[in-house]
Amino acid sequence: MTTKLHAVVDAIGLPLRIKPTPGHYGDCPQASSLLSGLKGVGHVIADAAYDADHLRAFIASNLKATAQIKVNPTRSSVPTIDWRLYKERHQIECFFNKLKRYRRIALRCEKTLTAFMGFVHSRMRYDLVTLNADTP
Repeated sequence: MTTKLHAVVDAIGLPLRIKPTPGHYGDCPQASSLLSGLKGVGHVIADAAYDADHLRAFIASNLKATAQIKVNPTRSSVPTIDWRLYKERHQIECFFNKLKRYRRIALRCEKTLTAFMGFVHSRMRYDLVTLNADTP
């Protein structure tokens, strides 16, 4: 059995929320629970796996933000996307790259979800501490 991590990161790639799910769960159904309750969101940037009308409506109505979600190739109607903003999605990829640098997380060595998420949270906390230590 595999585990998939879904995350919300801010504009500079720092994690705000993270949620583990079994690997066979879809990406899009997890998004609204991760995004609900966020304040001060201007744009939500996501890849094509999160492209759904109900998620775009949730982002517009609940978060009062614009959805910069890459269009799924199977979609018949194509919503507009600001490609300058969408390029900032690399912050999300960089966040997951930082996590995967640690073998225990990348290989999912822990047997229980609690232990695995403990390592994920400790690595995220370590990155926050080292980021704050670098600032004067």
